Amino acid sequence: MLKVESISKKFKEKLVIKEVTFEILEGEIFGFIGPNGAGKTTTIKIIMDFVKPDSGRVLIFGRPNTDISVRRKLGFLPERPYIYGSITGKEYLDFCADVFGVPYYERRKLFSRLLELVDLTGVEEQLISSYSKGMVQRLLFASTLINDPDLLILDEPMSGLDPVGRNIIASVMKDLKEKGKTVFYSSHIIQDVERLSDRVAVIVDGEIKLLDSVANIVQNFLKGYQVTARKVGSSNLEVFRAEPDELWPLLERLKTEGYEIISVEPERLSLEEILVSYIQRKRRAG
Repeated sequence: MLKVESISKKFKEKLVIKEVTFEILEGEIFGFIGPNGAGKTTTIKIIMDFVKPDSGRVLIFGRPNTDISVRRKLGFLPERPYIYGSITGKEYLDFCADVFGVPYYERRKLFSRLLELVDLTGVEEQLISSYSKGMVQRLLFASTLINDPDLLILDEPMSGLDPVGRNIIASVMKDLKEKGKTVFYSSHIIQDVERLSDRVAVIVDGEIKLLDSVANIVQNFLKGYQVTARKVGSSNLEVFRAEPDELWPLLERLKTEGYEIISVEPERLSLEEILVSYIQRKRRAG
C-alpha cells in the first residue's frame, strides 16, 4: 500500500531524514513514533509530495506518489490543519465532498454516518468557531473518510483530544482495519500506539531505529524477571527480582536455600520506555 525507499532530506545543510525505509502492508495499522524534531512530519510531507526528497522515492498503491491518481483513494490529516471557523461543520464536509466529486444525493446519508462515527451528530449546523478543539479534530478526521479511502495517512490524529475523543478515533481506526483499510499514523501518545498498532517504526534523529510488531519490540527489551517462590512446606509466597543476566544464579540460590519456584515472569519495557531510552542515548551522544 505504501513503500518508502531510502528517502533523505536536508534543510539548510542539516540532514533531517537519513535513508528512511519502510513498507506498510494492506489492512494494517502502522504507528510512526519519535520525539519532537525526529523527522515524523517531514517524512509524512515527503510521502504526500508536499516536500521533495533529496534522494529515494515513495510508492503509493504501487505508483509514484507524484501520480495525482493515487489521491482518489487516499485520506490525509495534517498535523496542524487550518479550517475556517466562519462556516458550519456541514459546509466544511460539503467542501471536502466537492473536492472528491461526491454526488449531492449521496451526501446526506454519508455525512450522517460520518458525524455519528465521530460523535458530532447534532452540531453540524453550528459554526466551527463554536466547536472545542477536540470537536474540530474529530470533524477533520471525519473529513478524511469522505472519499472512502483505502489508505489513511494521519499526522497526530489524537492531538487535542481528551480520553473519550481518543477512544472514539481509536474505535474508528479499528473498524477501518476490520474493513480491510490501511492506516499509517504518527503520534506522541505512546499508549495509543501500543494498543492500536500492528507494527511500529521508531524514528530518532531522522533515522529509523526500530521497525517491527509492537509485541516483538517489547519482547526483545527485558528489564528483568520476577520470581515467585516459597519455602518447601510453607504457604507464604515470596517475590524476588533478577536482572536479565542474574536469573539463573538467583534460581540456583533459591533452590539451595530450600525454595520451591512457583513462577518466573519477564518484566518488559513498555514501548514508551523503549522510546525514552533511545532519546536519552541520543542526548548522551550529543
